[in-house]
Amino acid sequence: MSKLSNLRSVTKRLKNQKWKRAFAIIRDYGFAHFLYKVREKMIYGDSAASQNRDIIINESFLKDPQHPKGFHAESRVTFMTRPRFQNFWRIDILTHDPSGKGKLTLTVSSADGTVLLKTAADQVAHNDFTSFYFLPVIDVLQVPCYFTFASDTPGCGVLVNRRKTRPGFEVEGGGCVACKIYMNHDATYLHWIKNNDPSAEELAQQRTHSFPYMPKISILVPLYNTPEKFLRQMLDSVVQQTYANWELCLADGSTATEQLGAIVSSYNDPRIIYQRLPENKGISGNSNEAIKMATGEYIALLDHDDTLMPQALYSNVAMLNQDRDYEFIYSDEDKITENGEQRFAPFFKPDFSPDMLNAFNYITHFVVIRKALLDTVGYFRAEFNGAQDYDLFLRLTEKAKKIGHIPDILYHWRVSSESTALDSGAKSYTVEAGRRALEASFLRKGITNAHVANNKLDNYYITSYDIPQPHPLISIIIPNKDEKKTLKRCIDSILSQSTYDNFEILIVENNSTGSEIFSYYERLKRDPRIRILEWQHPFNYSSLNNFAAEQAKGELLLFLNNDMSVISPDWLEQMAMHAMRPEIGEVGAKLYYPNDLIQHGGIVLKIGPVAGHSHKHLSRYDVGSFARMILPHNVSGVTAACAMMRAEVFREVGGFDEQFVVAFNDVDLSLKIRDKGYRILWTPFAELYHYESLTRGYEDTPEKCKRFEGEQKKWLAKWDKKYPYDPYYNPNLTDRAEDYSVNPAKRKYPIF
Repeated sequence: MSKLSNLRSVTKRLKNQKWKRAFAIIRDYGFAHFLYKVREKMIYGDSAASQNRDIIINESFLKDPQHPKGFHAESRVTFMTRPRFQNFWRIDILTHDPSGKGKLTLTVSSADGTVLLKTAADQVAHNDFTSFYFLPVIDVLQVPCYFTFASDTPGCGVLVNRRKTRPGFEVEGGGCVACKIYMNHDATYLHWIKNNDPSAEELAQQRTHSFPYMPKISILVPLYNTPEKFLRQMLDSVVQQTYANWELCLADGSTATEQLGAIVSSYNDPRIIYQRLPENKGISGNSNEAIKMATGEYIALLDHDDTLMPQALYSNVAMLNQDRDYEFIYSDEDKITENGEQRFAPFFKPDFSPDMLNAFNYITHFVVIRKALLDTVGYFRAEFNGAQDYDLFLRLTEKAKKIGHIPDILYHWRVSSESTALDSGAKSYTVEAGRRALEASFLRKGITNAHVANNKLDNYYITSYDIPQPHPLISIIIPNKDEKKTLKRCIDSILSQSTYDNFEILIVENNSTGSEIFSYYERLKRDPRIRILEWQHPFNYSSLNNFAAEQAKGELLLFLNNDMSVISPDWLEQMAMHAMRPEIGEVGAKLYYPNDLIQHGGIVLKIGPVAGHSHKHLSRYDVGSFARMILPHNVSGVTAACAMMRAEVFREVGGFDEQFVVAFNDVDLSLKIRDKGYRILWTPFAELYHYESLTRGYEDTPEKCKRFEGEQKKWLAKWDKKYPYDPYYNPNLTDRAEDYSVNPAKRKYPIF
């Protein structure tokens, strides 16, 4: 065969593979996701894809695997593991197929049987690893997952060793399998690093820069049998800081020889203070010994196997020079491989989010604390070992005068067999310690109606709040015009599904013309909980809801679109428990399209000119970016398609702004509530289907488009300068999509 024929053959196969890939994306993830991938390719091209790397996250080996687990037509072999990582996309399994013609189908499911992923390998290797690929999936494998294989040929199987070599990969019925699990190194983050890490010139300028205020920062590191390579990398990262007024306090509780002390001495830097402890006092005790060594005005916390970016201290001092009231500062972080050579899984955090902190320790690293505040609240407490930093952060943030967040990667969290960077299950005692720390926090704040439970994810928590008895009346306000079928579905779902025992429904009739809807209204009036209000003016969403709120009798108001259908029976309880909290001004719900893709996970400002919906088009069963879609957390706004608040809060902010006839009235209302000092909360536990815009339709006529553009200009004139970016989002995340992906471009907004 000629070289030209070979080239044509290869080209044809590549084209076929691309078509197969496109079809697989549409089949498994929907057409919307396919369009998103096309858009991504148009923006970033092939350069990003060419830099993707596989990073092995978890693996199990077999000694002399000689026992293939055979298959018949319907037989399966199942095993379990607990990986913790982002961008899971590939599993390699040691397989057996003498014919080389077998096909294995791999299904990944959760403990309750929900299918998370499904794929197939068309050609199974004989006594070698076979790869099973997925689209990269973010944060899906956060709980025990079961991998099940089904074969289409009897001779095809998975190699099994009857002796266990590592917990977590056990085959049902005994034995274990050889398995390698990979994540896909997100190429967009590689571009972000290239565009946003400080250059050599910038670092040189930082080294010569003199601030008006240059406090000493004491970096605390408890040591315990630290591997030499990890220790040296940590020390190097501190010595290379561009801000020079620091000291490194090393408290060594190791049981080994004097090796660590000798390594530290070799640096010959008077700013590095080393103390060998007479005994190992545990993580809290050793950390407290390091605090006793500190002489700085500020304390910074660093783990013995992690590293800092060279600008870490400089960035914190720059923030302190902006405002010396900052008493607690944290930053963004990423992870590094065990050898320290690759960076991945960036965590671009929100500004301080109290309800997110009540769900999990999202702050983790890197923190700088005013020493006087630390002395006031107390040091690490041994009774919370495993979650001692979470306990400390809760106490510090309760008392801090001002809390700062630096939206930049300043810390690298090492992934190793001993760390919890990927698998909190490696230290399972941390889960219970964290729960107790959160309970203690509520008691300190005088909150006695809060109940903390473990989430299905380790080290994530769910807090429920008792609703006052008798339950407050909820006034459910639903605008409607002509839509009998749509409204009936909504009303029927409320009446049949809801378990809450005290609500009224106010239907705001707005210029309907059909007789059918009025006949339906007459039937509804027989229910004493339902009232029909008439708003005989041109449609203005803000005006008609303000009108209805004046007629409402409830202590709580719930604004609800007519194109909704209730899913979770306790949706009203889940929203009311938060709406009754004095610090919460508004509560939003988790809304789905009819195809079970997320329609609303909270509002994110500045996605597009005004705002977008968090995690829009993500699967209902995906946990989202850092578990946001399964945890109550603070957001800048929620859609008024389903929003609850206390009536007194609604009146305090003056209700909806009636200059926003159709669009942006809900975002405006949320920001007015925030301006009064309240927090906005989104909960995933109030779930509804949203059929979206069935009454008003879409902005698809010249008149509607003109009105929409006018309202957009009004919103921007009112709020744009005050919110250059969303404080509960992050300026390093994309403003082009609603999926929390990294924006690889250089930051639009300076950090300081």
